[in-house]
Amino acid sequence: MLPSIEVFFVLVETKYQGNIGLAARAIKNFGFNRLILVNPICEVGREAYYRSMHAQDVLKSARIYGSVDEFVEAEEISFLIGTTAKVGSEKNPLRIAVPLNVIREFMFPVSSRIAILFGNEERGLKNDELSKCDIVVTIPTGEYYPTLNLAHAVVLVAYEFSLALKTCRELPYRPATQKEKEILCRLLSDIVEIVCYGLPEGKINIYKRIVCNIVGRAFLSGREAHSLIGIFKKVKKKISS
Repeated sequence: MLPSIEVFFVLVETKYQGNIGLAARAIKNFGFNRLILVNPICEVGREAYYRSMHAQDVLKSARIYGSVDEFVEAEEISFLIGTTAKVGSEKNPLRIAVPLNVIREFMFPVSSRIAILFGNEERGLKNDELSKCDIVVTIPTGEYYPTLNLAHAVVLVAYEFSLALKTCRELPYRPATQKEKEILCRLLSDIVEIVCYGLPEGKINIYKRIVCNIVGRAFLSGREAHSLIGIFKKVKKKISS
């Protein structure tokens, strides 16, 4: 995680303890551990702990507050984010929400204490709760069933924040560099030039563009790129001789 940035996942008036447990699991999956319950309607009992699986530590350390205001003051929150599935028109500015993926590019100030509010399963966040938020985000969903299960929404938000704040684990291999892809593209273009000798130059250029597009779209590891470079060097040498 970026230095001095803390993220709180805040469930407001949650009705089902299973969702609390699943939310704890979700945030731990993506490298977070601060779960807050504001005026929960349900108890945090056996079902919650069962659903949390290996995130019971997150559940045990969850703090409970009576209101959003009490939480914000006690935890000295510097940036408050609301979530909503009910996106409003321009006549309801409280529910003009930005798509969730915008978070990936958002520049949070250093030393921020960020909180994301999730509303009750049946009605979401109230207007007065949204009015306290610095921004409101929404998860773009299908038109005919736009409301996600609470725990599913927490998963998606936690995932986006893990990308933004780099809390996700590193892959055990490195992606191919742009330079490696350029070498591979040049090799393939040379091969196209050789095997398509005699065709119109315009058609050859189209084929070159196609193979370079394929390389550009592919997710290659460094080792895969090196292996392909070695293979196509041999192919080029073989067809040139």
